[in-house]
Amino acid sequence: MITLKTEFQKIKRRKIGLTIFALLGMQFAWILWTAKSANEKDPTQGWLNLLHTLPLLNVIMMPTIMAVLASRLSDLEHKGNTYKLLRTLRRPGILFNAKVLCGLLYTGIISVIQVSFLLALGYSQHYAGAPDMYYYMLTFILEFACCFSLYLLQLNLSLLFFNQMIPLVVGLCGSLLGLVLMYIKMYSFLPWGGFLSCALVGMDWNVETRVVTYFYREHSTVELCAVGMVFIWIVIFYVTGRIAFTRKEV
Repeated sequence: MITLKTEFQKIKRRKIGLTIFALLGMQFAWILWTAKSANEKDPTQGWLNLLHTLPLLNVIMMPTIMAVLASRLSDLEHKGNTYKLLRTLRRPGILFNAKVLCGLLYTGIISVIQVSFLLALGYSQHYAGAPDMYYYMLTFILEFACCFSLYLLQLNLSLLFFNQMIPLVVGLCGSLLGLVLMYIKMYSFLPWGGFLSCALVGMDWNVETRVVTYFYREHSTVELCAVGMVFIWIVIFYVTGRIAFTRKEV
């Protein structure tokens, strides 16, 4: 707890929250624009439209957002060259765990804000019916898991490389890869495509009527394995990152 408290004290004036909110603001602006074009012939589709839009935006934007977050939490030690000094005060594993927990709290807050925004937007748009809270809670859990897996990946890169442009470029490339994956399949075993695998709502486009219909997806066995891979990535990135960081400091 002391090390975790120290992490928050170190980033107190780095305005990480302001940076994250600015990036989320761009995402929310896009969701607001899509909400206006929801299917007016069937207002009940509005709640499904929101659940369909969020994973698609996350697969494009979250790799970059998590890269920025991880870099902001790690570059202070690089700039001050304090890793060796910190090792005399705390074991390297404890320092790594503190940064993991710090990012865990940030990603949790981001996921809460996202789902809360969807619910508030749905009610403000007067969508017919009530949101299915089971699917919204499940969306929160899955989106949080995807964000956290990407954060761990970016944290490992940010801690291991002094030049923070390297992890940031990886994050940008991950966003581009997510955009490409959207046009291939609605699932992926890659960490950057986890949002597609965890999407609970699918879309059907009728060419003749030019009407979009949203529906709850029924995941196949392969798609369920892709969802499970998100949690496997979390374990892999945590274990490998802790080992690499500890060995680097010894």
